[in-house]
Amino acid sequence: MKEWEHPLIESSIVADHANSEHRIPFGQHSTGQSKENLAAELNLRGKIAAIFPSINAIHAHIDADEAYRLSRDSRVLLVEQDITTVPVATQSNPGWGLDRLDEQTPLLDNTYSYTNNGAGRTIYILDSGLTLTNSAVAAEFSGRASVIWDVNGGTGSDCYGHGTMVASAAAGNTKGVAKGATVIMAKITDACTGGAQVSTSITAFDWLRDNAPAGTIVNWSHGFTNGLNNCSTPLTNTALENAIKAAHNKGIIVVVAAGNDNCDTANFTPTRIAESFVVGATNNQRISQGKDAKAFFSRKGGNISTFAPGENVVLMNQSGSSVTNSGTSFSAPYVAGLFAIACQAAGQVCNTATSAAPLYQALRDKGKLGTVTNTDGTPLTGATSRFIWQQW
Repeated sequence: MKEWEHPLIESSIVADHANSEHRIPFGQHSTGQSKENLAAELNLRGKIAAIFPSINAIHAHIDADEAYRLSRDSRVLLVEQDITTVPVATQSNPGWGLDRLDEQTPLLDNTYSYTNNGAGRTIYILDSGLTLTNSAVAAEFSGRASVIWDVNGGTGSDCYGHGTMVASAAAGNTKGVAKGATVIMAKITDACTGGAQVSTSITAFDWLRDNAPAGTIVNWSHGFTNGLNNCSTPLTNTALENAIKAAHNKGIIVVVAAGNDNCDTANFTPTRIAESFVVGATNNQRISQGKDAKAFFSRKGGNISTFAPGENVVLMNQSGSSVTNSGTSFSAPYVAGLFAIACQAAGQVCNTATSAAPLYQALRDKGKLGTVTNTDGTPLTGATSRFIWQQW
């Protein structure tokens, strides 16, 4: 029999963060419920790998016949197959992305100016890891970064590169927006690939919902794709959406990359749900015309909260070198950094939120409408023309 779910490798702690709220190991549920007892109650022909109490769900290793049997059990609402997500790529000479982010209009001055730097705020990055034993990478975060978990049971090092680039955009000293924020990396990808099982992301969001305080920022620069020019077939996962909703409803800010296939966000998890703060990508090709042009690859859709630079932006890779890369994967962490700075400037507002919804709207309200255009410079269609700049 073929396995219905991809196996989820047992989780391990790499380095627990110093804050006292982290009492339960990352990836472990807090109810104390026995996996073995639950399997016996369900008469499960397989193994329960994880329990997700925030969404009343489990991750099980079972074959297709057992999945069908469970789907007909009156106690089971839904059975979904695990699938793989993919990565979706005053300071002088900061690169055009940072340069644009501190400007109210698309006019660059070759500087990145800021009053606040996100100090006191925490950004969790769910990605391919961070190699803090590399001196250049470590220096980019000056002791502000740590690795809390590696789904592979390793040290959380980044042998793929995506996680380092995302972290550098969010909070790097030279490449990032929030240069004083704390970065906590959870390596959710399989070994040295960019792929991550959906169940692993659910594990992360489930833990964050129960262990991270309100106002915590989470960056998820992954997504589902059917491939370029195959936009009409929806690709969704209810369990992941429910896990994000549960975290959002505890005041956790979830920033998500829109995706890189030029499709509509409405057809994909989790960009279709309001509990995701979805970020599309722009380029600098029409900056001289006073326009933020949508990157040709960026998704569109009514659920995109804002656009941010994402084409040919300057980042740091896993070797500690400066590189140029493109993707909404890097637009999203720019906005995660903006949230960190805005929450710092707002005092206790983010800390006392009972839902992330008002925080999402407050940041949207700070954006400027009308500067983002279609790739060819015509008025933007298919999404709200909003660009949120760093104004704190």
